[in-house]
Amino acid sequence: MTEIKDILKLSVEERLHLVQTIWDSISGEAEEAAISDGHKAILNERLDSYTNNPGNNVSWEEVKEKV
Repeated sequence: MTEIKDILKLSVEERLHLVQTIWDSISGEAEEAAISDGHKAILNERLDSYTNNPGNNVSWEEVKEKV
């Protein structure tokens, strides 16, 4: 197994390539990952809140402006 210290010795280009390779491997399998019932419930609650109370929601642009 490769040590983190060895990875950090790679050039930026090599590390970016490594990250992209890892991300591609994860995204390919992510569709197969099951969402737990608890996470589904939270997502449904948030969607219901957004649908039923659109005025209570803040856009990403508004959040960035406040930060």
